[in-house]
Amino acid sequence: MMPPKKITQLMLTRGFGGAERHFVDLSLALADRGYLIQAICHPEFSHRQSLEKHANIEVAPVRAHGYWDLWSARCIRQAITRFAPDIIHTHLARGAHLGGKAAARLGIPCVVNLHNYIDLKYYRNIDAFIAATADQRRYLLAEGVSEALVTVMPHFSLLPATSPVLIPENQPIRFVTLGRMVKKKGFDVLISAFRDYLNAGHDGRLLIGGDGPERDALHALAAHPEVAGKIEFAGWIDDIAAFLSKGDVFVLPSRDEPFGIVVLEAMASGRPIISTRTQGPITILDDQTAYFTEIGDDATITAAMLEIASDRHAAMAKAQAASALYQSTFYADAVVPRVEAIYEQLSQRRPSI
Repeated sequence: MMPPKKITQLMLTRGFGGAERHFVDLSLALADRGYLIQAICHPEFSHRQSLEKHANIEVAPVRAHGYWDLWSARCIRQAITRFAPDIIHTHLARGAHLGGKAAARLGIPCVVNLHNYIDLKYYRNIDAFIAATADQRRYLLAEGVSEALVTVMPHFSLLPATSPVLIPENQPIRFVTLGRMVKKKGFDVLISAFRDYLNAGHDGRLLIGGDGPERDALHALAAHPEVAGKIEFAGWIDDIAAFLSKGDVFVLPSRDEPFGIVVLEAMASGRPIISTRTQGPITILDDQTAYFTEIGDDATITAAMLEIASDRHAAMAKAQAASALYQSTFYADAVVPRVEAIYEQLSQRRPSI
């Protein structure tokens, strides 16, 4: 049997977070390797243009209102029939539900990437699960998914690695963070921690990238006299590498982070990393590659900031270790061949849950 060369990637959300970034990066990486990609996405998907620019990617816009949307299901099935892929690769529950139903009806193998902890009722027609962490794999097995159908494979980044640089001793540290401005990302905790860092007698800056419903509340926190003029909001970020290069230290203050592609981007940027002990980061990093803090605890974030300020050489050593780990394990060249191997296996067999 010929190896698969036509892949449908299916993601039906409109916004842009870690799952959507993986959908885009995987589509682009496969297209660069010579695959013909059909990208089924929301008509107003924020990064649709970056997909349309690639000669090997055909974008098929579909607006899906819900799992029950029979019209969208029909449109997806028609688009897939027309493209005739070898494999369907879905992302998130709605994509897995509607894409899986189309795959079962058309007799095409279907794989899904897990981006969180799922309700399996939407994943009944999936032939292979890619879990981003070992904990996600344990969850799937506990829910009754066959061990043979689950592969643990991290997400990846397309960013090339940048060599870490020592933070000059006479320079105020620039802390940088990035993400959707929602409660679970913990930016309110970070602002509190940064305030205490300044009150401890250190100068510094905090640069926050992203947008979302918590924006106004965060701006109000940043207007407090103790931090006024020290915090900058950069808005939505398209050029991740350029944005991270403006900081000296990356901070992930999330209350919940199933994986955290932004952590990989920070590793690629060569910046020392401060992260909460959330599900994804603790599987990606360790005490040799990052500074860990407790979830929702501004005091431990402040302590990590102060530790970096007091020993910048140690911070550089952690950044160097994280950069090496990124290049060996989380860069696209290390991960995408493993995705290709799953495609080839699925093209030769069609298991079931």
